[in-house]
Amino acid sequence: MSRNIPKRVIDSAKSNDLSVTLRVGKDGLTEAVVMELKDQLKSRELVKLKINKGVISDRRGRESLISELESSTGSVSVFARGNIAVFWRV
Repeated sequence: MSRNIPKRVIDSAKSNDLSVTLRVGKDGLTEAVVMELKDQLKSRELVKLKINKGVISDRRGRESLISELESSTGSVSVFARGNIAVFWRV
């Protein structure tokens, strides 16, 4: 998160008012999840994603999944805590 991300984007990402609009389920990261994230980023500046509990139990696995989503969608993760991540359209 050391990139030049505007403060308003970070504040919006941390807000509880931003609803989860995408979930990674028991099948893990699928092509459908990637395509849905791409579609949502076309119409929204921020997309909040939740990784269901039990899908990936360790921190490194979650970080790896977030990095993979960033590279495959051309977005940036502006906030990640626990099993929640917020992606920003660049």
